[in-house]
Amino acid sequence: MQLGGPDEPEDEEPGPYDSETHIRVLELQDRRPMGQEIHGVTEPSMHLVRSRVNVPAEPSNGSRLAADSESVGPLSEIKHRDLSAAAVNELTETLLGIISEGPEKHLGFYNSAGPMSLKYHAFQLLPGIGNSKALQMVQLRGIAGWNDFAAVDEACGIDSARLLAERYVKEMEDDAQKPRLLDILVRSEI
Repeated sequence: MQLGGPDEPEDEEPGPYDSETHIRVLELQDRRPMGQEIHGVTEPSMHLVRSRVNVPAEPSNGSRLAADSESVGPLSEIKHRDLSAAAVNELTETLLGIISEGPEKHLGFYNSAGPMSLKYHAFQLLPGIGNSKALQMVQLRGIAGWNDFAAVDEACGIDSARLLAERYVKEMEDDAQKPRLLDILVRSEI
């Protein structure tokens, strides 16, 4: 008896992008000899992906498409280094938009970040945050934490959502960045 024959359903493992609901378009590219391809970021897990365009309607840069839409084909991974300069220029703003629309997980970083060692705080993972600024942020946070990004920005004098978006971009550029806030905050099942 053969397994997976016409009488037995095959147990299919879920694909890496099955839980993704939307794609934010970074760029639409023409492919030769014909057709178009989208380079984008998935929601909610923020993976860099590519997909062929099935329907000749032109999605624009920054537009949001349903991942299960008939207008796009299957999703596949694209590396940061394979993005065009135009797509790279859109990436931080696109991630910032995703963060702003679903701030809960991302704001949790500012409310729960702690020391990683005796000399290094998790806030120092963010671009431009040094030891003294990290200690100041911990004092300003207090026990209660912050309710929204505007409160973090006002108290600390930073653009908190943008700093997270810039860190995510850095992690997409370089897989060696550890710890990976994308994995901890966005892609974890917690």
